[in-house]
Parts: sequence; C-alpha cells; structure tokens
Amino acid sequence: MITLSYYPGCSLGSSTDFYDRSLKKVLAFYGVELKELDDWSCCGALAALTVNEDLSIALSARNIALAEASGLHLVAPCSACYARTKAAALKIAEDNDTRRMVDNALSPLSCRGNIEVKNIIEVFLEYVGLERIADSVSHDLVSIRAVSYYGCLLTRIMGICPSDDIEDPTGMDTILMALGATVVPWQYKTECCGASSTITNGDVTAKLSGRLIKEAVRAGAQAIVTTCPLCQLNLDLMRYLGKDIPSVPVFFLPEIFELALFGKTSGGARHIVNTKNIEQGIAPFREA
Repeated sequence: MITLSYYPGCSLGSSTDFYDRSLKKVLAFYGVELKELDDWSCCGALAALTVNEDLSIALSARNIALAEASGLHLVAPCSACYARTKAAALKIAEDNDTRRMVDNALSPLSCRGNIEVKNIIEVFLEYVGLERIADSVSHDLVSIRAVSYYGCLLTRIMGICPSDDIEDPTGMDTILMALGATVVPWQYKTECCGASSTITNGDVTAKLSGRLIKEAVRAGAQAIVTTCPLCQLNLDLMRYLGKDIPSVPVFFLPEIFELALFGKTSGGARHIVNTKNIEQGIAPFREA
C-alpha cells in the first residue's frame, strides 16, 4: 500500500465532489491511499496571487506544513491548487526570507517546503505505471474517441520545471491509450478555456471554451478528458453559455479509469452534458 497526503481543494470538496470520489475509488483499486490533510484550507488558487504574493504563499504554506507533518508527499488534483502549492513549496525551500515570513504567519506551524507536490497524472504514471494500468483493464474503451485537455496552467507554472512538455504534453495521452481509449490528436491541449472569467465575463469563456469544443469535434473526438475542475466546468457549461456549439461530454481522467475498470462512472449524473451515450457503449472483454 502506498500512502500519499491529499489536498482536494475547494472544488473537489464541493462542486466537483464526484471527481474526488472517482479519484479515491480508482487509486484504492491500485493500492494507493489518499490521506486527506486534516483541517486543510483554501490555497487562494490564482486570486490571492493577484492581491498579495506573500498572502498567496502563506495560504499554500499552511497546507504544505500539514503535509510535512505527516511525512508524506502531497497530491493536488486541481490544476490551480497544484500550481500554487508547487510554486509556494519551491519558493519556501529556496528563499530564507520567504521561509521566515511563512513561519511568522503560520506560528506555531512551520514549513520547510521539502515535500514533493504531485498532480494526478504524475501519480498514475509514477505510482501505478502504464504496464499495470494496461493489465488492469477489463472493459473495452476502443469506441471512445477522446482528446486530452491539459489546460493552460498544468505545465506552465512560472519558475517551475514542468511535469510534462509545456506545449505538447503527452502524459494523459499515454494513460488513456493504456486504458484502451482511442486518443485523437489535436493542437489545443494547452489552450485556455477562459478560467475564472466565467464569473466576470461569460462571453470570454463562451468564446474560448466554445472554440475548444468545436476543434475537438473537428478533430473527430466524441469526448474531452481533463484533470482540472474549472476546465471541466467551463467546457461542460457550453451547453448553456455557447451558441451553436456541439454538446460534448467532458470527463475527468479518473472517470475514464472507472469505465475501463468497472464499466461505468460513479458521477455521470453530475455532468451537465449527458455521458450516457458514451457509457452505454462500454462492454466487458469476453472471456477467451
């Protein structure tokens, strides 16, 4: 059994709690336990950084300190949470003044920034592995033609060595192929979906996310797969925000694992764009 500390963040604790359940279910299948941080708090995501950099670092540092106390490396599924937490950990580890600021802000907690912060693509690749993933598949996903959507943030954290190629990441593609899905190539893996502009200017999100969906369909995809809660929500909302935009199911990566392992997802009903047409086409491999 492998145990990792786990920071679900605000989205997985509320609007995308089905992502949280799916991830825990799938990793438990592979013997990876996620130990949720006790009394974790909001990392400030991207908003805090626009207000005050020290505040942004201190908010993430509190969760890092909790993980350090457990002695376990930290998993953050949300792209924004992952980006801010990883950047904060590096700044704390490398800069004495930042470390003193954080210790003063968090006292009696202290933070060294000496844990690894992982996204879920890294977790599946490093702690499960492609060979084991492929060997575990029990349902045929070849009928699923999907594009991998990483979003604009996952591989573009300022000052951080990226977990994958910045412009053409392939980690999620290789996982989907190991699961048996048909991965459709496209050039929009890391384009922005509009992010939080949905709240202040829905037209911007409709333009950017709508373009992504149209390009996915043009490439021949019938589904989009992502790991980011905000990306998933924005793309899923196009059914209501966009005009003349096709309805395309937007899955979280662990949900594709659920289809490959169990033949159905546990949170399909929570999607805005219905996933039933995709799920109904999934069947177990026949015994030889």
